[in-house]
Amino acid sequence: MADVHKIIDKFREMMSNEVYSEPDTPLHQNLINQIVPSLVKNPDGPKVGEKMVDIGCGSGYMLDKFVEAGYNKSDMTGVTMGEVDLATVKEKGYEGYPYDMTFTDFANESFDFGIVRHCLEHSAWPYLTLMEFNRIMKTGGRMYIEMPAPGGDRKLEHWQNHYSVMGQNMWGSLMVRAGFHWKSSLLDLTITDEKTGDKYKEPYHWYMITKIKDRQDYEPADAKFLTWMANELEVWTRNQSKK
Repeated sequence: MADVHKIIDKFREMMSNEVYSEPDTPLHQNLINQIVPSLVKNPDGPKVGEKMVDIGCGSGYMLDKFVEAGYNKSDMTGVTMGEVDLATVKEKGYEGYPYDMTFTDFANESFDFGIVRHCLEHSAWPYLTLMEFNRIMKTGGRMYIEMPAPGGDRKLEHWQNHYSVMGQNMWGSLMVRAGFHWKSSLLDLTITDEKTGDKYKEPYHWYMITKIKDRQDYEPADAKFLTWMANELEVWTRNQSKK
């Protein structure tokens, strides 16, 4: 019989050697400068005093912008596997941890709001990663997720450490199975290569997901479960429209 634990350990070690550090770029800083004010105004966005986690936080630039917007640094936690980035996040005064996003050591239901920008496409097991997000988020907690959409000119599906560049239908299906309501839209960008000046079409999808069912029981997402979730999503959506 196959030694599943040994295979998974070898696979995780292989992936850890495919991870690379991505420095802050003007493109992403400009996006963050627009996204944070939008999230502050969004009814589903983070509220001052809520516990917030930024998974794949890099050097903490987005956390910095929330602090500038009046949020409490003491309520914020960053997760990054980059040693230099982790040191920078801690030097800035945030809690920081070098966790694999699929296997964190956070307590159950630790956070009210999560940020996952250009990180989830790096998961080789996206369903399990979303189940982990469900575990660490409080019921009613929200997450803002942003990642590349398929079909961009730079063919990000084939980049090193990109394993889950998928469309909205597939991601949405997994989000529902993992106990979340989801909504999504497209950021249809054209980016310019700083070295060559070449322009590329690069679509990103953003998602706002809300935990409506705790999935720590790992109940199979079979037809019965999905029917129940469909009813819950309908009730949840109806209740949200009354607010």
